[in-house]
Amino acid sequence: MSTSSPAATSAAGPPRQAGGTPTVLLNAQYLPTSRDWRTAAGRADSPFRVDTFLRAAQQAEAAGVDALFQADFSGVNRAGLRAGPPLTVFEPFQMAALIASATTRIAVMPTVSTMYTHPSAFARSLASLDRISAGRAWVNVVSSFRSGTALGVQRQVPRDRRHVQTEEFIQVARRLWASWPPEANRPDRATDRFVREDLITDVTHHGEFYDQTGPIDMAPYSPAFPFTLEATSSLEGLRLAARTADGVFAGTATLGAAKELRRILRREARAAGRPEDAVALLPGSYVHVVGTEDEATRLLRAQRAHAGAHGGRLALDEVRARYPVLHLDGLGPADRLPARVLPEDPDEVFATHGSRYLPLWDLARAGGRTVGEFAAEAVGLAEHARFVGTPEQIGDEMRRWYDEGGVDGFQLILGNDFDALCEGVVPRLRGSGTPAPHGAAHRRPATTGSSPRP
Repeated sequence: MSTSSPAATSAAGPPRQAGGTPTVLLNAQYLPTSRDWRTAAGRADSPFRVDTFLRAAQQAEAAGVDALFQADFSGVNRAGLRAGPPLTVFEPFQMAALIASATTRIAVMPTVSTMYTHPSAFARSLASLDRISAGRAWVNVVSSFRSGTALGVQRQVPRDRRHVQTEEFIQVARRLWASWPPEANRPDRATDRFVREDLITDVTHHGEFYDQTGPIDMAPYSPAFPFTLEATSSLEGLRLAARTADGVFAGTATLGAAKELRRILRREARAAGRPEDAVALLPGSYVHVVGTEDEATRLLRAQRAHAGAHGGRLALDEVRARYPVLHLDGLGPADRLPARVLPEDPDEVFATHGSRYLPLWDLARAGGRTVGEFAAEAVGLAEHARFVGTPEQIGDEMRRWYDEGGVDGFQLILGNDFDALCEGVVPRLRGSGTPAPHGAAHRRPATTGSSPRP
């Protein structure tokens, strides 16, 4: 396999710079899941209606969102279907093409599973989408969801080889993309050629997982391979992204955890021979918008009261079950939290336990807690950051995560009040809203799991 960095020729998203603009991805499911499906508004924004997603994309585009992201899940989650709208109703590439035809600026980002797709089929679908969108195609690459349930395809790759398989998949797809350069499409009257077929190069690849001969058969629109996002929670996955991706989607429930993960990502990008800012950290976020600061304060107090009520032994038992490697043996809720709950080095925490332990490291390093208080806060953590407040508060807090070097942007996964998200939160995050008064700490939203500022 080539040792060159294929992602070095990717079409990058908006560059990160000091005082710049965060990259904002919107999950396509935000709008239909932001309404209660039992209400008239929820029925109007049904996930089974294509115009629900077209309206969401147009509204997000007007707000300044960079890309509409569509996840994809294999198999049927029957319990999930009983509880609420399905996460996938439309095939992602078809939906992306439809959205591209109804918008002018926003990028469209479908998801592809490397486990159940051949790179040549993927490359031609992506090339077609890139041409339909006039260069606005991005892509989210995953190894698989719920292995063994995708349309009856029997393709099982051992877990310890999945990163290798994904890297070969991306390598073949990038070579196919480059096999038909844009200059081949410029008619040459002197030689009476509509397409310069002599400029289309063959791809010959015989690897561990794929055999490919011949070029792509569908001309891409863009010379560079589209912006590529990869999700990961492990060091090996982060290293794969550092070699092959332009963005990383990861869970970072606290700002301290995000800062450490972004630092490690930049280190791995340098180790892969790329600029340290070549790969953007774009973690997920849940957004709960309220109308007033008083309402946000009441919600924060209620969260703290709930955490306190469930502190004690119950929370400690749950934390031990959820995070078995924590050093909490022999301790009770009233004991002071020891310094060595986790290794003091965040690199060791991430390398050994993955990104989901970094927020616990962030909570533990703040100090001054009892074991019960730590357990109550740890139980309240979600995989992704949760922001609660007015649109201005949320936008300002998310912007703080960017300005303090924790993230390069966000993926807005789920939440409430889609209109307020687009009209208030996103403009504020991107810096086009009115900034909050300097030092107005009382206006900060309740960011579930964020450690106190020093």
